[in-house]
Formats: sequence, C-alpha cells, structure tokens
Amino acid sequence: MSRSFPKSRTKVSLRGLLSKAVFVGAEDIVVRRCVGKAIDCRPGDVFVPQPGGSQDQHDCAPEAVRRGAAAIVAERLLPVSIPQCLVADNRIAYAQISQAIVEHPSNRMLALAVVGTQGKTTTSLFLSSMLRRIGGQVAYYTSLGSSDSKSCNRENIRPPSAKKLAQWMRRADKAISPSMVLEIAQPMLLNHVATSVEFDLMVLTGLRPSQDCGGLSLSRYLTMLDGFAEQMKPHGMLLFNADDPFASRWAAASKLTAIGYGLDTSYDIRAKRLSRCGGQQQLMVTAGNMLMPLTLNIPGDHVARAALAAIGAGWMFDLPVPEAITGVEALQSIPGRMQRIQQSVDVPVFVDQCRTPDRVATALHALKQHDFGSCTAVVDVTRRLHPQHRARLGEVLEKSAYKVVLSSSDTVPRQAQSMMMDVLGGCSCPGRVEVIPNRRRAIQWAIENTQSGCVLLAGCGTQTWRSHGEAVTDESVARRAISAKYTPSPLPALSIFPPPSSGAFFSH
Repeated sequence: MSRSFPKSRTKVSLRGLLSKAVFVGAEDIVVRRCVGKAIDCRPGDVFVPQPGGSQDQHDCAPEAVRRGAAAIVAERLLPVSIPQCLVADNRIAYAQISQAIVEHPSNRMLALAVVGTQGKTTTSLFLSSMLRRIGGQVAYYTSLGSSDSKSCNRENIRPPSAKKLAQWMRRADKAISPSMVLEIAQPMLLNHVATSVEFDLMVLTGLRPSQDCGGLSLSRYLTMLDGFAEQMKPHGMLLFNADDPFASRWAAASKLTAIGYGLDTSYDIRAKRLSRCGGQQQLMVTAGNMLMPLTLNIPGDHVARAALAAIGAGWMFDLPVPEAITGVEALQSIPGRMQRIQQSVDVPVFVDQCRTPDRVATALHALKQHDFGSCTAVVDVTRRLHPQHRARLGEVLEKSAYKVVLSSSDTVPRQAQSMMMDVLGGCSCPGRVEVIPNRRRAIQWAIENTQSGCVLLAGCGTQTWRSHGEAVTDESVARRAISAKYTPSPLPALSIFPPPSSGAFFSH
C-alpha cells in the first residue's frame, strides 16, 4: 500500500472546514497547530478552549494571547484583540480541526470502533489479535494501552483527547498500518473526541444501565450512540451482541446493515459450547456456512462473546475465517480481565477489574462454570460504585462466593468502613464476610487462608494503588503472597556435636 504525506505541516482553512461558524476580526483563519489549553499555546497556535477541570478555559484566553496565540475558536465572543471563530460546540470543532490537520487517516485505513457499556477492552484486543494475524500489523487504542502498529505505549490508558487521538492516528498512518481498532470510552462520546473519524465497522458489545457514580443513564448513552452511528462510512456496518436485549433492540432500530453474534441466539455468527475446564473453554463456531472449533484460555461466556465478535468482523470483511480463529486463539491472556496468575497452581488466582454487582456476578459465574470449586472473592469496595448498588453487591457476593473479603484501595479507613457497611447491608449472614480495609493485607490473607478452590481479586484489574508508600497492583501483591505461601521456611541449624578442634597442622 502506497501513501503520500505532505512535506510540511498541513494548513487548514476554518472557513472551509466550519461552514456555520461566525468570524470576528478576520475573513478566514488558517490553522497549522491547535491547542485546547492556554498553557500549551505557542506563537502562531489557534486556541480552542476545551472543558476540563474547575476552570473554564474560555476565561484563560488572555493567557493564550500572551503566549502568542494567533486566533481563538470559542463558543462566545471574548474580550481579546486577535481574530475569533465562534462555533456552537468547541469540542466538536476541536475534533474536526485535529482530524483535518492530520488529513483524516481513517479514510486510508480499515477503521473499527468498539462501543458499549461493557466488554469493550476485551473485544478490542481480540479484534486486534485477529487483524494482526491476517494483516501483519494493526493499530489499536484501548484502556490497557495503545499501539501505532510499530511501537506499544502502555501508559496510554486514559481516554484520549481529540488532538491526542489524531496524533496517534497520524503515526499509525505513517506506519502504513492497514487497520485500526479504537475503543470508544464514555468520555470520548461525551466530548465528541472521535468526531470526523469515519469507521467501516461499529462493534456493539452490550448495553447495561450504569452502576457507577456519575455514569450516564442508558437513555442518554443510546442518544449519543445514535449520533455516533452517523460517522460510519457509506458502506459501514454494525456487528452487535445478539445475546444482549438492549443491543439487539438498538441494532434493529438503526439504519446500519447489522450482523449479530452470540452464544444463546441463532445468528450469523454463533457458537456451541463443547467443554469448560481449568480456565480453558472449547466452542464450535459457525460463521455463515463454515463450522470450526475454537479454544480459548480465558474463562467466561463474556470472553467467548468477545472472541466471536472478532471472528464475526473477519467474516464480514471476507477475511479467511480459519486465520481469524487462529488470530483470536493467539491471545492467551488479557491483563486485568479474568487474568490468571500463572505461578498460582494449587489454588488458582484470578485478577479482574469487575467492581459492579453485574460484573462481579459474571466473573464468579465464569469461575463456577469452569469447575474451580469454592471461590474466595477479595472485592475492592470503591467510591466509584453508586451507593444504591452497594447492598446489591453484598447480595451477589453472598450468593456466589464461598468466602468474601472486603477491602478498599482508594479511600481512607473511615470512608471505607462506611462503604463496607453498605455492602454488608445486603448480606443476610454478614458473619461470613471478612472486613480487611487494607487491600494488601486482604489479598495476603485470602491467599494464605484458601487451601482449595480459587481466589478472585476483583475491582482493581491493572490499576495501580498505593500501599505503605509503594505503588502496587493486585497482581504484584498476589505474586509476592503466593511466593511467601509456597516458599518453605528455612530449618534452623542443629548442632549435636561440638565443632572439632583444629590440629597442629592447621595452626599458624
């Protein structure tokens, strides 16, 4: 594939790009570089104030002028002497300008968007593994990191800004990546980050009402999804989780050509469960008229559905299904998503980011299906979980886990105690629950005191938290605890006979 790139930075005319904008102090504004924060301005930049933090960036316009901003794109007229471009929504304008500066890379790649309220990261990584197997390289951006198809950045775990997204797409374009997979997180929808990015395929993983504090209502999420669907290319298609009733309903109402995948329904992409044991699951996959086996080393029906989404995407683009399945099977483990710690042999230990009642129930159900025996669940009671769902979390844990340990990684002891009392309110027998606020000690206790079955470390996933001033993760703490448990204690040196006295030959 040959692609040409401009030798110098692209110049973007706002008059041509933002047709409904009102210009003050100039007939047109030409952009070579734009920034969303005044503090980032350099001489000649165009300042596009972006929301974020406690301060309205519009109020920072004088600072942007002082730093050399050549013009401002704003939602209201500002008391500055430089040209201004007035728009209805700065977030949309910022995304449009950012994509125009990099010359819309999505037009030159196979672009896949993964949306939904759950399962996006797992699905995105299965898609990336499949496309890499077939295409040799793929660019992806997920909550576990990003890659421009040449190098991987595991620090990019937060949803990107419009400019950061455009720069990543530019790097992927320069690397001649044939495809890109983009996980669309909720903040990206709220801030219109991916506006002007056109997609070939939208993968809808599932829709559930939010159980987190500050989460969007399902109706509002669906409204934003309707707007996002307008960014599909003319031939763009929808691949949806047919086992999810909300997703099926939205797919039926959309104007997109839609294909469903699932385990429990008969759609174009489906699978029959053959066996589950020891964290491995075997399925027989049907894609169109083709029937092939699939083996996954990650437990859970939700993981199997994510794998089916990747196989379905390959089938929709007429890619070889056997190669697509091989690419999916190549993904042996996903950090923080039903991740098994390999050194835990006698008592398997799994790390999963599940923190809401629905997701904790899904994780515990997966372990039960794979015959791991009774489960000890160490749950991170976080302030992100909405208070009205804490009691429900207690009900789920009491029903599905043999032992329950409540801990907290992000709150002070007094706040943690209050939240844990809310969780205990959903337990009919709270005496079965261990309350150990210090998460490090909670994980150590669970591993030391579980002699059979399995252990689930729920709530943090790959998130870093602090313990005694040290930055740690559930995985790092668990590995130390497992090593300590199975490392034999040194035997004391017993001296039965007195040491022999040195002979004359050895004397000096």
